[in-house]
Formats: sequence, C-alpha cells, structure tokens
Amino acid sequence: MTFFAIRGSRNLTPEEFLAHLALAIRLENVGVLLGAGASKGVGGMIMSDVWALLENDYADRIRFLRKNKFLADGEPGNVELLLDRLEIACLDGERTGADLTKLKAARHALRKVVLRAAILDEKLWSEPDQAILNPKLSGHIRLVSRLAGNRQPGQAAPWAFTTNYDLALEWSAEALGLHCVNGFSGTHDRAFRPSSFDLGLRNVQARGEARFGTYNLYLGKLHGSISWTTSKSGSVCELPSASVKPLVDQFIASDQPDNWPGFMIFPGASKFVQTTAFVYGEVIRRFTEFLSRPNTCLIVNGYGFSDDHINRLIVSALQNPTLQLIIYLPEIDRLGICDTLAATGEAIRPNEQLKRLLLAQLPQVTVRGFGAGGFFDALANDLPEPAMLDEVSERARQLEVLLKQVTSIQVSKKPAGSADGGEAVTAAEAAPASGNCSEELLR
Repeated sequence: MTFFAIRGSRNLTPEEFLAHLALAIRLENVGVLLGAGASKGVGGMIMSDVWALLENDYADRIRFLRKNKFLADGEPGNVELLLDRLEIACLDGERTGADLTKLKAARHALRKVVLRAAILDEKLWSEPDQAILNPKLSGHIRLVSRLAGNRQPGQAAPWAFTTNYDLALEWSAEALGLHCVNGFSGTHDRAFRPSSFDLGLRNVQARGEARFGTYNLYLGKLHGSISWTTSKSGSVCELPSASVKPLVDQFIASDQPDNWPGFMIFPGASKFVQTTAFVYGEVIRRFTEFLSRPNTCLIVNGYGFSDDHINRLIVSALQNPTLQLIIYLPEIDRLGICDTLAATGEAIRPNEQLKRLLLAQLPQVTVRGFGAGGFFDALANDLPEPAMLDEVSERARQLEVLLKQVTSIQVSKKPAGSADGGEAVTAAEAAPASGNCSEELLR
C-alpha cells in the first residue's frame, strides 16, 4: 500500500515521517490518546461492530426501539445516543409509573453488548501473568515499552489516555514491570485519590545517571473502566480483574435488567455532563494540563473524533506553540479533505472539528494514514527502538576512540634518526590534530 503522511501542507516521505516521530517522542512530555480502534486487534470492538452485534443477537430489541421511535427507520446505529434516550425514558417512566419491562430489556441488551466489547481476549482474564506471551497483546506491550524506553534522563514518564473501558494498557504495563499510575491507590481498598497522579517511583539505590529512569506509566481513562465501580459509601474504587470477570459474566448471562454491577461508565452523548463528576473531571483536568505543558507530543490512534468534549480540548491545546500532534487516521482518504489522495472506499462525512483541524494545515499537526498505515499496529511498529546510548554517552564513546588512536600513534612512533624517521614525524604531527578533535568533542 502507498505510504501517506502529511505535516501541515507538506507530504512526508517514510524516512521524513519516521525521523519526525523519533524526535517528537523524545520531547520533554510524551503521551498517546487511544480510542476503540486501538483495541480491535486484542478482541475489542469499534462502535460499528457493537451495533452489528446488537442487530444480530438482539433483533427483537431493535424492532421495539424502531417501533417506539427511539431509532428511526434507516438511522445508522449510534449506541451512545440510543443509551441516552433509553436512560431518559426510563427516568420519565418511573416518574409516571409506566410499564418499563420492554424498555429496560432493550437497555439491558445494549449494556451487555458494550461489556462484551470490553472483555477482549478471555485468556487475559484467566492468565493475567501470561499477558506478555499473548500475541494479541504484543502491539500494546511494544507501544508501552518503546514509549517508556525512549524517555531521556530527567524526563517525565509517558502518559496514556484512552476512551476505552478495557484493561489492555494495564495488562501491558504490568507485563513489563511498570507501575501503572491511574489515580487509584491502596492495596485492599483501591480508592480514587487524585494526588497519586503527582507521585512516582524512583530507584533510591541508584547513583549518577542511573538515578533517572522510567518506572511508571501514567494512565488516564477518560470515560471510566470496566474495573471501576462505586462502593456503598459512594466513593469510586478499582477492583482486581479476578473480581471483575465473574461480575461481568454474571451480568451478561442474566436476564434481570436491574442487576447492574455498577461499572463506570457507558458511552453516552451526555458524557460531557458526566465528566463533571469528581473522578472524570479530575482525569479530564489531567489531560488538559498535559496538553498545556511546553514541549509536548500527543500521538492519537484508534480515535474517531466522535467525542466533542475531547475534540475541543485537543483543538484549543494547539494554542500551545510547542505541542506536536501526530494523528493516525486510517480513513483519511475517504474524508474528501486531501485532494491528492484517491479514496479507497465509501466516502465518510468527517466530524466538523476534525475537518477544521485538517483544513487548517498547521505545521504542528502530522497525519499518518491511510488504511493499514493508520492502524494501531502501524503506530507500534513506527515508534523507534530505544537508543542504546544517549548523546552524552555517544560523545564519550567517540572521545574514547580518539584517545585510543592517539595512544596507538604515540606507541608506534620510532626514535628520530631511524630509517623511518619521516614517518615518525608525520605521525607526531598527526597527534595534535587528534587532540583538537578531542577538544571539540568536550565542548
């Protein structure tokens, strides 16, 4: 497939794009924003997959929704909007005393499908200690490893923001031995404490340059998680995966629409309002604060720009002149924005904010596509391997080589008056030149 990448208004070659990416992830602050498309290879689903599953497994519920005008004939499936309509109808029905049996059954079906999309691979739940051996998770592990490994001495640990409820990032970080800082702290009672975002691990035994290193992955789950739930006291707690899976299986197998285990949260068109709550508001605030930092790079993948509140934050953050935004967009050829790019499929109407962002042709914004070139695996493979040596170590290595060359020349120099005296003079004259190179490296 033809390679495509564009920065501002300029098309990039593969070499130029990879060089730009390698420089960008070595900026002072680096993070990724992952949407549903990033988890598809692990067994996750994008919204169109969720709707297709709903129509196949719960066709009678769809007919009920269309009959009662919750979903217009021919209207494309929008699970977010549909759940909002059902929630409002249930609240209004409880107020008026209406029969909500079929209404709650339809809501129950939608909840089941969304939960099924967040399960991913069953083996990850039964064998979390074998996550590093699971080939489906290899892309996420590679992503986290390269983000962390490219951090330079003194730089902050990378951030991973996601709109997904699944645990792919948590499992990947743990497989690599990284501490996942997600706002929760505690061993037996993991409650949400925002101050934990300001903390990190360090090696107290290390000395010199070894004191610096990345032991953390900061994780901001913008729409909640399948492992988050509310306690009886009203606080938000995080459950271990071994406790979550039985609750998920029980709900999916149940026909009781009110038997909801309290996981947070479902997608909804009103989630901008929901994020004003304590937990979501804090995670959104961290996202905003990250984007405002100087010398920051945000890489976007698997995100369809369907969340207006997140879109507004990204667009407004471009007022930060040192922010670099790199977007992996597999459907860039079908948006009708790039005249030089022929469409490979059915045209898609782009989100208005995404359209404005791309048409602005800002040099801060780089887009990688199309097709497989914009998928999650492409991102994981595009990220460079961590450098074996940083710049200071490389200069020291070059200096060491030069010193060895100087020493070798001096040892080989023969006494004056010998048959090879001319060569000795030449070698002696060469030694100061090497010294000048050494002084240059030490600057």
